[in-house]
Amino acid sequence: MYAAPQRDRERIDGLATFVAAAFLTALGLVAALARVGAPDRVVAALGPLVAVMGLVTLGLVNRTTRLGDFLAARRAVPPFYSGLALAATAAGLALAFGPDAADAFAPWPAAAAGLVGAALIVGPLLRRANASAAADVLATRFPAAPIRLLFALIIFIVGGLTAAAGFAATVDALAAAAGLERRLAVVAIATTLVAGVVPGGLKGLLWSDAASAGAALAVAAIGAALAWSGGGGAGVSAEWLAIPAEPNDAAFLLRSAAGALALAGFLPFAMPSLAAPPGEAQHAGGVGLILVLIAAALGAAASVGFADGETARSPTATALVGAAAWLPAAALARAGVVTAGRGFGVDLSAAYARFAVLSSRRIALSRLTMLIVIGAAAVAVDRGLVDPPRMLAWALGLNLALVTPAVALALAQRGGPRSAAVLLVTAGVTFAAAIGPGWRSAPPQQILVAALVAGALGLLAGALGALFERREPPTGATRFDPFADLPFAAPE
Repeated sequence: MYAAPQRDRERIDGLATFVAAAFLTALGLVAALARVGAPDRVVAALGPLVAVMGLVTLGLVNRTTRLGDFLAARRAVPPFYSGLALAATAAGLALAFGPDAADAFAPWPAAAAGLVGAALIVGPLLRRANASAAADVLATRFPAAPIRLLFALIIFIVGGLTAAAGFAATVDALAAAAGLERRLAVVAIATTLVAGVVPGGLKGLLWSDAASAGAALAVAAIGAALAWSGGGGAGVSAEWLAIPAEPNDAAFLLRSAAGALALAGFLPFAMPSLAAPPGEAQHAGGVGLILVLIAAALGAAASVGFADGETARSPTATALVGAAAWLPAAALARAGVVTAGRGFGVDLSAAYARFAVLSSRRIALSRLTMLIVIGAAAVAVDRGLVDPPRMLAWALGLNLALVTPAVALALAQRGGPRSAAVLLVTAGVTFAAAIGPGWRSAPPQQILVAALVAGALGLLAGALGALFERREPPTGATRFDPFADLPFAAPE
């Protein structure tokens, strides 16, 4: 099985070093311009402009025509950079839900448990199956065309809702931090999304996410240093990380379980693990969890440091916040775009026979799907049709009700297309009945609890159906890693 050679690691570290140096140099130039008397508005606008140009450049540098790179980053991304990507997506989810996430979604201990499950259990299990996406596991276990098409549609909707929510949160953060006109912010974010994922697929996404997390952490560290120098940062960080007192009634426990399981099986959180070298998926997830804690502590302190009266009026501080405040939400939007583009998975049992013929076609169709999602999200955000918390709740709910139980059934190697059909029908009908006719105004908590009940009943029905459906595990599905072992490139 392929393992990234030393030359790949040296190239990766060299690229990361160059990106970090370029970003810090650009921020230094912005600060220098402020010192020599450049207009405050120009200095404030340069921060986000530097970040936009950096992400566009990084995305274009990571363009590829190789199927293994496009779908799985050739399993060559070191754990530290995968961890940065996971931290960026997790922070983007929190930013999109907003300050009332605990009330609208789930208390943060439950959310933390879900993130741990995604990073240390679900993602590594998918990586162990040699998949490049959850859709690959579904396509391999349930290869019937109607079932694959239905799963592709569901995953497309989940990814599209996630992308729209992340897009809207990114535009709000960028416009507020940099004082940009909203339509101009929409164009800027759409440009970074196109450059970040369309040319390079998962490879472009992970490097864009890692760069976003690194830049946001650097700016947060500056703000935290300002807060700690004034003596107010440590207390705020401790307050943010404290476990709140919550009731332990049945409704609270059910809501917590729904939130934890929804995050554990959320498709975007598995992506960093899927690009890990052999045996490194859990390492990557562990690094990501540590970085999430660091980001939470630094972010809490930075909110105090940059909110100080004199600092807040500084154009340099405005430029720094404008450069970093929107980056995590953009990572969530990229994850949604790539998720939607990978809805129609690869049947791993037939990879040797079909990859060489279909590599360029697969890349082209995935790129077209991504462009459609980005365009639709841009139009919806520009017209004010997107409510990020509600869209995320629906994305998490549909994923929990329909995709997570199917992935569990597939990873357990139980059943086949008929069992999957039984699962989808049971879960779909239960989910619709639990939400009821008031689905347009259903609160996020109700959506997630209904999804939990529907997913559990669907998994039970699918498992019972598997008892009456004999099907041997597909040969060759896990014996090799097609995204690392087969160096397919698109025909010239």
